[in-house]
Parts: sequence; structure tokens; C-alpha cells
Amino acid sequence: MNPPKLWFGKKRIGWGYGPRTWEGWAVIGLFIAACILWRRLV
Repeated sequence: MNPPKLWFGKKRIGWGYGPRTWEGWAVIGLFIAACILWRRLV
């Protein structure tokens, strides 16, 4: 069985975590789209 890939991993420079796979980038894209949609509706 293959170990699961992490969607987010530690950054090499700076603090926090960054996306490592396309799923991680998709999560960030959906979050940004939701924020834009929320702002336009409110």
C-alpha cells in the first residue's frame, strides 16, 4: 500500500505550510473563489 500524499507541507523558506499537490492548489483556489463570491454577495 502506498503512503498517502500530503496536500500541504512545510515551507522551505518562511513560516507555515504550502500546497504540495494539485489537490492542495485546488483547495486554495476554491477558498479564494468562495471569498470572492462571499464578498460580492454581502
